[in-house]
Amino acid sequence: MMRIGLLGPLVVETDDGEPVDVRGKRLRWLLIRLAMKPGVVVPADHLIADLWGDEPPVDGAAALQSAVSRLRRALPEPVIVSKHPGYYLDVPPEHVDVRRFERTLDPALWRGEPFEDAPFAERAAARLKEVRCDMLGLEQFATENPLREDLQARLMLALHASGRRSDALAVYERTRVVLAEELGVSPGAELAEAHLTVLRTEPERRRGNLPAPVSSLVGRADDLARIAALLAEHRLVTLTGFGGVGKTRLAVTHARSCEEAWLVELDSAADPLSALDAALGPNPLAADPFARLGSCLVVLDNCEHVVESAAALCARLLAAAPGVRVLATSREPLGIPGEVVHPVAPLDSAHAVELFSARVGRPVRGAERLCRELDGIPLALELAAARARTLTVAELTSRLDSRLQLLDRGVRTGPARHRTLRAVVDWSWDLLPDDERSLLSRLSVFAGGATAEAVTVVTGADDLWSTVDLLSALVDKSLVVRSGDRYRLLATVREYASERLTDQHVRFAHAVYYSSLAARLEPVLRTADQLAALSTSETERGNLDAALDFLVSGGHFAFAARLIASRAWHWLVMTRRFDELRRWASLVPDDPLCTALANLGEPAARPALLRLWDTETPTALCAMLLTNGQVWGQQEVASRLWDLSFRMDDGTDRWNAGFAALLRGVIAGEFSAGSAHYAEEMYEDALLEFQAVGDRWAIVYALSCLAMVLTNRGAFADALSALEQAGSIAAELGDVLVPMSLLVQTARLRARTGDLAGARADLDRAGPPFDALERARIAQARADIAYFSGDLTAAAMLYRAALAVDVHVAAHQFRATLHTGLALALTRLGDLDTARAEHSTALEVVSASADGPARALVWEGYADWLGATGDLPGALAALRKAESLRGANLSSDPAVVALRGRCEAEVVADR
Repeated sequence: MMRIGLLGPLVVETDDGEPVDVRGKRLRWLLIRLAMKPGVVVPADHLIADLWGDEPPVDGAAALQSAVSRLRRALPEPVIVSKHPGYYLDVPPEHVDVRRFERTLDPALWRGEPFEDAPFAERAAARLKEVRCDMLGLEQFATENPLREDLQARLMLALHASGRRSDALAVYERTRVVLAEELGVSPGAELAEAHLTVLRTEPERRRGNLPAPVSSLVGRADDLARIAALLAEHRLVTLTGFGGVGKTRLAVTHARSCEEAWLVELDSAADPLSALDAALGPNPLAADPFARLGSCLVVLDNCEHVVESAAALCARLLAAAPGVRVLATSREPLGIPGEVVHPVAPLDSAHAVELFSARVGRPVRGAERLCRELDGIPLALELAAARARTLTVAELTSRLDSRLQLLDRGVRTGPARHRTLRAVVDWSWDLLPDDERSLLSRLSVFAGGATAEAVTVVTGADDLWSTVDLLSALVDKSLVVRSGDRYRLLATVREYASERLTDQHVRFAHAVYYSSLAARLEPVLRTADQLAALSTSETERGNLDAALDFLVSGGHFAFAARLIASRAWHWLVMTRRFDELRRWASLVPDDPLCTALANLGEPAARPALLRLWDTETPTALCAMLLTNGQVWGQQEVASRLWDLSFRMDDGTDRWNAGFAALLRGVIAGEFSAGSAHYAEEMYEDALLEFQAVGDRWAIVYALSCLAMVLTNRGAFADALSALEQAGSIAAELGDVLVPMSLLVQTARLRARTGDLAGARADLDRAGPPFDALERARIAQARADIAYFSGDLTAAAMLYRAALAVDVHVAAHQFRATLHTGLALALTRLGDLDTARAEHSTALEVVSASADGPARALVWEGYADWLGATGDLPGALAALRKAESLRGANLSSDPAVVALRGRCEAEVVADR
């Protein structure tokens, strides 16, 4: 969970300590306003008044919503929550330094002027500064003014609040003597009241047998608060959780806040009643241990190995001693009336790193992955910290595949069950009946969890209900974690259970189940139900990878090839995980599709593609050909794709019909000249088919292609409408092929139409570039923005930067447009000779492409230069060349229309 600093310039950090840059005064003010009261809803009208003051926007609600949206994109976590009548910041109060300062009054938290001089925070800042001045100067000021009773009273209360009770009483005595000697008076009412307050709040002597703390408790403030609240309402609270998660330390820490508390350790006790008697100690006047207990807390620790007798003791204790409350720790609930269970979860990432660093004895950088892989289990972190004396964090992390062997050294004096990580799981394993052991070992084949239905099928259980019963029992015993409808093992338990798996057939059953699932999901990815299929594919990614790993490592290559084919569309199109696709495909020999995918975009893919061409045309291959035409020559690609479009369009499937139309549009628009009008028609047909099917990705792709054709002929408003529609649909898909290219495409179009602010906002929303080509396209878009804003020097610099990017694809059209853009900027700067050279390069580069519309744009750029040099007849000839290449109506680009008008007027005048 991120942390926010308001006591000085605004600071936002991730849970890993990485800074987060929140740009823009109003966005920073919005975050400051919400962080002043984390968890508290701030009404929208209050936020509008605070952010805009006396000059509110015309539509304040829309402006606020826009600011909230931009702030959400700037933050690494979804912490801005909408709730009527406004918004609130969903972070723990202790993660905001102002809240910590108000609680601890620690002057070290102060970094400068609070709230960055936000106008709405003036009163709050003044109050905080007054408190800080009080803390820094109170003691000195009181010493310098020994007769100021009000100062002495405030100092006494401050010292007492900070735990310095004896110092507070000394202040009173010193002041009493000074008043008597110098003024002959006794302390007044205010000082006397402060004295009584200090005296009355002296803590009473506590009774019990709790051990003194030897180390700090990290990251359990919320648990402690919850336990206190539960025990205030209930007499029996049981802390459950996996071994080593910190149940005992948490229970004992809470018990230290009680006036009387007794710790009864059951880990080595055969009889819990005897353990209670021993904990209370001998008392000849009350042999019955229940008679010795008044109003107190009893901590029954480690109940799981004697759970039935521990439950019986607890029931008797609560009935016989009405003043007693019980806090039990166990890996499973006691299961008696009146019990309230509080599951103790592993530590979150930030607190796990904090604990690991504390046990190592110094801040440790780069420990986030180690702590995450250890599931945030405090005992595992402490065992790893012991190993950190001889191994680096990187070495520890690299050896976590054998964590049970790695973390085999613990505290010599600790309980046997906590001396090694293996002993922790041994303790729970030994308590399981055979059927639960069998299921737990079989659960180890699942990576990332599974549904009860999947567990039933893969493990060969009799029926779903018996599986659910066993899973529930393992959940109760803190060996299985349930989240929604899924069950998973912590990594430590999974490694241990895998060692005990004797029936290897279950691994093959797992591969069969998830291969079947992938095959069912593959066609659904191209339907209206693709979001659900995408979600399932992501949820089951670990299991699908585990299935592939088993098939490949076991030499089941034909089976593995089918699974890769089922996942290819998801990898290649929906998530663009090219490296992942290549890695898996390269592990399967002698399969044409895997060979082609392993060599994606490389000439080595050609023989495999030729083997596939006449036998099958999987959709993954179609997408690969669209994005990797350099495998063959352009004319061969066009010919093969043209043939493929008619083979697909057999009248039986609307998606195939749409994809066939899309292929024809690509061939007409990017592999031929004079056919832009046909490309536009085909893209519109494809769009209609994809809309009927409901495939969002295909709709977005078709709209993007259509927008390119519309932009090329100058229909900017229609193109922008298509892109905006595509953007709203793409947002539903998340991280897929299109959002980055859409944002860049939209930004360039907005720049051309004069919406420079909108263009910049689109680029700001774009994430990091996927590859070198995307990096170059972003640079081109920024160059366009500079060009149309009139900053021609910056535009030329950015076009050159885009040309300098090492792009390893044959993007002739793209490089040609960069040279043309640079030439246009240089022409406006008056450097006509250099501009002429850039135009020549653009014409030479684009000549290698069959893309008629792209070549038309380059010729129109050259016409601009000719017009600037006064050669209007030459400019008119270049424009006519562009028209023939486009094969559509005359361009409606205002710049082209204006140049054509000048040229035609010149021709008429010459006549």
